[in-house]
Amino acid sequence: MPELHRLLAPRSIAVVGGAPAERVVRQCLKLGFEGSIWPVHPKRPDLAGIACVPSLDDLPGVPDAVFLGINRHATIEAMSTVSRIGAGGAVCYSSGFAETADDELQTELLQAANGVPFFGPNCYGFVNTFDRVALWPDEHGLDRHDRGVAIVSQSGNVAVNLTFQQRGLRLGMMISVGNQASLGSEDAVGQLLTDERITAIGVFLEAVRDAQRFAEVAELACQRGIGLVALQTGRSDAGAMIANSHTGSMAGRAAVYDALFARYGVAVVHTPSEMLETLKLLDNGGRLRGRRIVSLSCSGGEASLVADRGEGTALRFEPFSAEQHRKIASTVTELVSVSNPFDYQSFMWGDRSAMARTFSAVMDGPQDATMLLLDGPNTADNDPSLWYLGADAFADAAEATGGRAVVVATIAECVDAPFRAHLAKRGLIALLGLTETLTALDAAASVGVLGSDRRHAPVVAPTTTRIIDEANAKQRLAQLGITVPNGRVAAPDKVLAAANDIGYPITLKALGVTHKSEAGAVRVGLLDADAVTTALAEMATSEAGYLAVPYLVEATVTDVVAEMLVTVRRDPPIGWLVSLGHGGVTTELWSDITHLLAPVTVDEVRTAVDRLRSAQLLHGFRGRPIADVDALAHLVVRLAEAVVGSDVVEVELNPVLVGQHGAVAVDALMIVEDA
Repeated sequence: MPELHRLLAPRSIAVVGGAPAERVVRQCLKLGFEGSIWPVHPKRPDLAGIACVPSLDDLPGVPDAVFLGINRHATIEAMSTVSRIGAGGAVCYSSGFAETADDELQTELLQAANGVPFFGPNCYGFVNTFDRVALWPDEHGLDRHDRGVAIVSQSGNVAVNLTFQQRGLRLGMMISVGNQASLGSEDAVGQLLTDERITAIGVFLEAVRDAQRFAEVAELACQRGIGLVALQTGRSDAGAMIANSHTGSMAGRAAVYDALFARYGVAVVHTPSEMLETLKLLDNGGRLRGRRIVSLSCSGGEASLVADRGEGTALRFEPFSAEQHRKIASTVTELVSVSNPFDYQSFMWGDRSAMARTFSAVMDGPQDATMLLLDGPNTADNDPSLWYLGADAFADAAEATGGRAVVVATIAECVDAPFRAHLAKRGLIALLGLTETLTALDAAASVGVLGSDRRHAPVVAPTTTRIIDEANAKQRLAQLGITVPNGRVAAPDKVLAAANDIGYPITLKALGVTHKSEAGAVRVGLLDADAVTTALAEMATSEAGYLAVPYLVEATVTDVVAEMLVTVRRDPPIGWLVSLGHGGVTTELWSDITHLLAPVTVDEVRTAVDRLRSAQLLHGFRGRPIADVDALAHLVVRLAEAVVGSDVVEVELNPVLVGQHGAVAVDALMIVEDA
């Protein structure tokens, strides 16, 4: 792990360049930086009133951090000097490197640095309000903080935007990493985890540069109780590697990243607002111990909104126990129906003690958090005093019960800055936006929970690939311990003999065809020789004309409870993606699929299977037989163990027929790296 303390918390800085460098000086002065600032410019006498020296060689000392706000070619030359004088690190603001496909120039920059850590090129640098320093050549909206959250962003402009948040978040540090030629997001997060002033970390990323390094810092975050929240862009299916497979068309970049984040306890959000609200929740009380939530509002419409929006999360709005129901009911009139979400109605509105009694009865339960919907007036001609009173009653209840309390504005602007300040004095947090709040609560319950006690396997991208035909793929699978149907390859005139030897019913497949069902190249459950003869004739005279191809003749599997999809594939740069889902010809139609990173355990596979919408089909749905899920789980584990690190690029089993006793891979697509 590179040591970045000198760079991120410098006592001396050198700024090289014109206007961008001058803006850095002004930002440092505005924050109250107490260290030395040494502007470097060959012609200007000063930057923002501080005298310049003509070159880096003329500095009065060795700077801890250097900001390079000059053109790309001059940046490379200056970086050589930065390295030679022993500076602690640098920020390279200039663009025109790898982001414009000039990889050679970026390599030159890295070589010039000769081991000196730097952010960029093509980045905004960082703002560190904890240490009052900003190597940041633009405006930012960060206030001084002695404790709070940090965000690391690959995008400079997104980083700028996030600093302008007006949501009451204690955002104390922002780091923009740009092209990540030297330092990546993982390095920045790793350094931030050593800072006891930081309570949570957000990461805005387009791609993980080093998945093993990311895993290392995410594990460290879990150990130290610092929540990581990821907002990852580019999550479309366009990144799918193998077009021939079902999984290739369904599992884009999102699948492997979500599997990575889930394995290492990183919360996932999808919008900047969700990230900010989640970080705010983590900054005020840390991770949620569970997903049991109680909602309070004085409106049935609001209660319905919570219930509706909550369905898109894993949050649980559980009914009150009989005893708690009785206690709550004793504090309200008979006209109020006690349920969760709870509409306490407006009979007690304006009566602080009455509200506090009801709120206390509600909060005196097993839930992990209680939320109070409280949108208030925020214009000069309105009187917000009753809303302040309601908030005080909620704070009274939180103090009396020790429960975790969250005030929620269903519409973000309906809890303004003065109201937020009042809530903060009472020890309450205000989350802005109902959807953002529910996402934040869900994310705060998932953060910091490792999905496996083993590091995921590294992966190398393949060069050239080739497809192995189904017969050979199944032969290889059988050698790996994967159950496949008894079968053999036969020429058209030998199919009947093969069928008689194997025993009816049989399945007949034309080899060399992907997606055989769609192509009319498969017949299942042929009961006798006449059926086989008819099937051969139909397939030979079809539009595709399978007259000259060899056939795979197999025993038909008759013990079938459910059809499943099982895939293991390389997904660089992250790892080996294991996919499980609803199988058969309707796989893509239902798109019922979940993902893990290899290696996997039997218990992890069982848990993943139970996440599927179709899981009930395996567990005796409406009188159906119960499937042998253990056999399926062991098949997946054996497949992953055999494939990881081998020449296989992807193996897709679709379907795996799971019966009451066992699981059999009846179709296989295997793609390998061509040596």
